Amino acid sequence: MSGTSTPAAAAPPSVAPVSPAERAGTGTPCPVCGTPRTGRFCEEDGYDFLLAPPVTAADPPTLPAGVVVPEAGSETASGPVASVAQAALVVVVGTDRGYFDAVLGMGGEDAGGLTFPRFMVERRFPLVGEQLLIGRSSRSRGIHPDIDLSGPPEDPGVSHTHALLVAQPDGWAVVDLGSSNGTYLNDPQSAPVPSETPVPIAAGDRVFVGAWTCLSIRPA
Repeated sequence: MSGTSTPAAAAPPSVAPVSPAERAGTGTPCPVCGTPRTGRFCEEDGYDFLLAPPVTAADPPTLPAGVVVPEAGSETASGPVASVAQAALVVVVGTDRGYFDAVLGMGGEDAGGLTFPRFMVERRFPLVGEQLLIGRSSRSRGIHPDIDLSGPPEDPGVSHTHALLVAQPDGWAVVDLGSSNGTYLNDPQSAPVPSETPVPIAAGDRVFVGAWTCLSIRPA
């Protein structure tokens, strides 16, 4: 024997266990704004991580004439519009179980994290002025929607600047502002309205946004 010993085999590197939070994708940056994921919907813009709609880089949208997206910290226009658009109409904000069930039907295992609100006080907003911003307020970003869906209960699927209700010469129109989860008119099973395009609305129409919110257009 030469007296030399055989080196011991190197121990295999340890592998850290994968936590349930990592499996669920917690911390994944939102493809729209980069905010780390904390649940199914992005806290900043409402992006749905479960459905993961495609996000592509694009030039700033060119909105139709007369449609202006309010800048952060600014007030939306409220000047008079001498047209039929100023007919006595109101927006009634409430919940819609059928729409919520349709949203769940498009989901997967994370859909169980959504809970339909048991109680919600019905709110009314008169359709006046030139346009009304629909969204969720953000103090840090200076966003203060005319129709604020921050709650309670807060609908996490609503973007901070989700859509506009815009006065037209012959009535009103809804304009989706490129929201993360879309805006639906009357039939929640239909395709969302096209972004940056005014879609006429009238008394009796219903606009669906987020996970459960329904905005009904009614006579005042």
